[in-house]
Amino acid sequence: MSQYKNIVIIGASCAGSTVANKLVGEVPKSHRILLIDAFGFSFWPPASLRASVVPGWEDRIVAPLRTSTVFQADTQHQVIAPNRVVELRENVVILEKPFEGSRELPFFRCVLATGSIQHLPMRPTPGFTEAEYKSALRKAQEEVRLATKIVIVGGGPVGLEYSGEIRQRFPNKEITIVHPLEHVLNPPTTSQHTRTVGLTYSPPHTPVKFSKNLEGQLKSLNIKVILNEKVEIPTGGDTIPGEWDGKFGLQDGIKKVQLSSGRTIEADFVFLSVGNKAESSLVANIDEKALVNGMGEMIAVDQYLKVKSTNPILKKYYAIGDAAASKGWKTAQGAGMDGDGAAANILAEIRGKPLKVHVRPTIHGYIVTLGTKVGVGLLTLPLLGDTVMPWAMLKNMKGPALLVDDLFITRFKGSEKVTAAPIPA
Repeated sequence: MSQYKNIVIIGASCAGSTVANKLVGEVPKSHRILLIDAFGFSFWPPASLRASVVPGWEDRIVAPLRTSTVFQADTQHQVIAPNRVVELRENVVILEKPFEGSRELPFFRCVLATGSIQHLPMRPTPGFTEAEYKSALRKAQEEVRLATKIVIVGGGPVGLEYSGEIRQRFPNKEITIVHPLEHVLNPPTTSQHTRTVGLTYSPPHTPVKFSKNLEGQLKSLNIKVILNEKVEIPTGGDTIPGEWDGKFGLQDGIKKVQLSSGRTIEADFVFLSVGNKAESSLVANIDEKALVNGMGEMIAVDQYLKVKSTNPILKKYYAIGDAAASKGWKTAQGAGMDGDGAAANILAEIRGKPLKVHVRPTIHGYIVTLGTKVGVGLLTLPLLGDTVMPWAMLKNMKGPALLVDDLFITRFKGSEKVTAAPIPA
């Protein structure tokens, strides 16, 4: 039995790391932070698309994840990675592999920062080592190099940024984005159904002027955008020779891709960029009613970011970031804000103080880059609302470095120094 009251954080990405860094130096000696992650390395999703197109970037978006890179040597806190939590219980989580001689890990409070599920290249496949993830990114780079006609399914931020990365490196490839709405991203439209009952989460809408700005930039880059259409994705069975069979990535020749209108477009590379799905399976196994609709099944949280459930097992759990139905954008900035809120309330519980209602700051930035030289930003300000920011004001914030040095590497505050690989020439 440990001498410490453990604060267990499941997930070492932006949200989980923020909680750990906020608690270090604030928790008493009687408490210990245990940061658990399924991977033995960290990665930076905002730059994964560039890493799947531009050689050398695969080395910039990863960093070692171990106790010495996260915590100082003179603390009791530890990183447990690679390891997975396979079950949530009352006051205890169950690990896949033993820690300190046991798979049962008792806790004072537990934070679910399990993030979202995305396919390669945005996130590594479960079980990947750092070397395997880098290898997969290099394979993706080669497949894009060989492609001539690229179809991107979905015109959200992932699809848009991916198209921009490809265009900057390959000026002559044919690129087509297919998006089901009236404009790219998620503008409010008359055809969308707004849910008003039950536990739901809907991502904030993007202003139409923001979408139109990006559409103009895509046109100037000779990237074709097909709106109000869906790609029909085959789900199995025999396909006619020459038609797309539903496999993503590089094809074995030019294929006909069917759209919802009945028309077809040609592609020898198909990329799926249809949003995130919350990783909420640990909670689903206990209480499916604690999940809400929207972006997959997200974990319901109360005003303090604690899991909202009638099941007593979940009483001492918090949920934050992409996995949680907390209000606002599901971005790195939003995940960090959730992390701040959860850390503050855990400290309040340690000190016997009232919990604080979590309200994200009104000011929020949202940037979509189309390579290193083009893009647009959206700044939300109190009273003024949404303001579209020109690229000239943003290019040094995200474009060349994609915040690797400013937001990713800076999360590692341990005794072992972590540095990013240089930007490839």
